[in-house]
Amino acid sequence: MNSPKIAFLSQCLILFFGCCLIFFTSATVSVDAKIVFRVDDDIFVMNDDGTGRRRLTQNTTTKDSYPRWSPDGRKIAFHRYMDKEKIQTSSELFIMNADGTHPQRLTHNNVADANPSWSPDDQHIAFTSLRGGKLDVFVIEVASRTVTQLTGIEDAKEQSAAPDWSPDGRQITFERFIPTAGINPKTIYVMSADGQHQRPVLLDPPIGDAPIMRFFPRWSADGQRVLFSEVRWLKKGDAKDLIVQRIGGGKQRITDINDRLGNNWMIAGACWMENDRAVLFSLMLKDKANPNYNLYRYTFETRGLKRLTRDSSDEKWPDWTEGALSVSPHGKLSTQWGEIKERTK
Repeated sequence: MNSPKIAFLSQCLILFFGCCLIFFTSATVSVDAKIVFRVDDDIFVMNDDGTGRRRLTQNTTTKDSYPRWSPDGRKIAFHRYMDKEKIQTSSELFIMNADGTHPQRLTHNNVADANPSWSPDDQHIAFTSLRGGKLDVFVIEVASRTVTQLTGIEDAKEQSAAPDWSPDGRQITFERFIPTAGINPKTIYVMSADGQHQRPVLLDPPIGDAPIMRFFPRWSADGQRVLFSEVRWLKKGDAKDLIVQRIGGGKQRITDINDRLGNNWMIAGACWMENDRAVLFSLMLKDKANPNYNLYRYTFETRGLKRLTRDSSDEKWPDWTEGALSVSPHGKLSTQWGEIKERTK
């Protein structure tokens, strides 16, 4: 008489434990490290080894670029050109869930708002904007959409761009244009998160026949170093490097890239990965037939260089995260940007 009930209960237990197994398996998968990047007009994600490639946005009249993971790996910020046929007229800031759902528009200007960078508490985003008539760094509070200008307030000639928030939330690094009569060189600056104490990370490049441009600085996870790309415009051809600059210390050029790929290349975005043990970047070999950007990974310990993608499309602006609920707390404090600003008043 009880055998049908026992059989039913047994099946329920099997189903319950099966669901638990699926849940924990899926939870494990969800915290795997992921790469977010742009392919042509849209945002994609994939695993560290180049597998699991998945498209998050699908544009027909607009164009997405410069995706950045939130520190907890749950959201992605990016800028969207509102008319991809005239991409220089307007770009706006957006955020969406890590799976591409629930996109939200943060800014509404007929100017360029671009290059988002999350604060460690996920509450603010630093970005570049032309809303003041020139390039400057601003901060937007995600919840209220309140915008605060950080650079170019005291000197109308200054132009700044491409901010990146430090892991402890106390500083922001960014590009600073150096006004000259000819081509304006660019170098890397750092400032307090409220815009105070703006200063160079390294000496300004010399003004001469070979202008130096330094691009898109990114903080290391330990908050001690800044990664950026550098181009020296020489008469015999451009000289390009990926550089790691220690705050208050020396500079390291990653020469293995040049040794293995030559010097005829261009980079579109570089970032740290695996708690500073490796670097992820987008590179195009200009001397190849039908050149396009692909993603590469460089590991410091082994000096290994690995190509992750071989698609015919342009793959740019990669960013790396450890995954949802698995962001390393190393070097990160709970200090919020608003608290820092309040203390400086």
